[in-house]
Amino acid sequence: MADYSRGLYQQLVEQTEKAERFESENRQLRSENASLRKKVENLEERLNTLTAEMDARIEAAVNKAVTPLYNEITRKDDEITRLKAIINKDSGNSSKPPSSNGFKKIMNSREPSTRKSGGQPGHKGHTLSIPKNLDELVKAGKAKHEVRDETEGADEYISDWEIDLCIIPVYIEHRRAAGMPPTIRYGSDIQTLAVYLQSIGMLSLTRLAAFFRDVTQGLITPSEAALIQFTQTAASHIDLTPLVDDLLNGTVLHTDDTPVRTTERIELGQDEPERAEHTTLNAVIRTYSNATTTVLTANAHKDEEGIKHDNILTRFFGTISHDHESKFYNYGTRHATCGAHLSRELKGMNDLCMLSWAGQVRAFFASMNEHKTKDQAEKKTVCDPPILAQFEARYDELVKEGAALLNQVRPKTLGYDELRKMIKRLQNHKDAYMLFLRDYGAPFTNNQAERDLRHCKTKQKVSGCYRSWQGLLDYCKIRSLTDTTRKRGGDVLAALRDCFFSAIPAEM
Repeated sequence: MADYSRGLYQQLVEQTEKAERFESENRQLRSENASLRKKVENLEERLNTLTAEMDARIEAAVNKAVTPLYNEITRKDDEITRLKAIINKDSGNSSKPPSSNGFKKIMNSREPSTRKSGGQPGHKGHTLSIPKNLDELVKAGKAKHEVRDETEGADEYISDWEIDLCIIPVYIEHRRAAGMPPTIRYGSDIQTLAVYLQSIGMLSLTRLAAFFRDVTQGLITPSEAALIQFTQTAASHIDLTPLVDDLLNGTVLHTDDTPVRTTERIELGQDEPERAEHTTLNAVIRTYSNATTTVLTANAHKDEEGIKHDNILTRFFGTISHDHESKFYNYGTRHATCGAHLSRELKGMNDLCMLSWAGQVRAFFASMNEHKTKDQAEKKTVCDPPILAQFEARYDELVKEGAALLNQVRPKTLGYDELRKMIKRLQNHKDAYMLFLRDYGAPFTNNQAERDLRHCKTKQKVSGCYRSWQGLLDYCKIRSLTDTTRKRGGDVLAALRDCFFSAIPAEM
């Protein structure tokens, strides 16, 4: 029994020692575990720090490498956009003339209308009709009346009419007393028709000679020298002084100029012309016109010296309508700057430079013109003062909004220069752009002058260029006469024919 007790005691001692040893080892392991956990935490923290530093370094390196490329791409994108804006400029969205369009397809810039297509109410129709004074025209030799009776003399009949034209040579024999040798010359009618077809019909000399040959079955074929002489003779008997006086006595004068090409050019103050060799020289045709009169002049350059030489604007004291050319602001008492040109430039700023402000200004001018058109349709001669004051205030408000927008646009970026120049123009020339609404007698556009110049470009397309300086001057004088006659509802051919009554006969 004692041995058993000693054995249990011995086992208890051993187990106690073993438990104490395990407890000591356990404490040691917990200590080591805590130390390792601390190291792991430190390592994780260090790893996170290194990862963050690595990410920051990578991001910095990427930004350092990519930022110049991104800036270069942005710069190139801006340059591409700018160049596209320049390329896409045409006569419909800028102040460029139609002749600069080339073969580019130009979109129709007309604003949509609520009116139906076709003739509008009050439009004068054009149908075939027999003049009521036919018998008088026949007696005057201006018409011929032929009757082809298919009724065998019946008292009751219905007349069907056929209108035709007969061109045959007329040989007029002038008999006089013997003495001087006989002469053969062209009559005034053929000379008148030749001048008309050259200046208005835009036929070249070769085609004009062919025309006379064809319509007369080869009986008449004037030489090119004779055709040139017809024009020179007609121009030499045209006096533009009455036309200029009519312009000076008017209240509104439209003016514009267009470049043309010529093989000869005379500078102001020189007598001998400058001649081109294997090329052409630039010259300018300028128009001065109103609703009833057109005067064209030719100058070597587009500068103000030509205006002084023409001596028309220098004597005019009224409203001048023009396309915002600085030289024209030096003349006249008031200026009606063309709203159509302004509208096209605003359209380009809105479409090409993405400046929506320009679209708002364009819509504003269109609304003012629409209001004026409506008032004129109602026979009003002035704009109601309260409405005019509202338009004036809105004008100033839009200019201020544009100035504020300019401060937000970075210099040398797309649209900056266009916006800056437009704001300056609207600020400095408010009176010129608002005159059409302040005074209903002032026009909104300068289309009158553009229409009066359009034929010059057509003539150049046909002939390539003007072959002499004198030919250019003669063309301007003849078109001044014919365009004025047409505006006044006169007989253009009769006006040209009058030029040959006192002319020296043109011999074959």
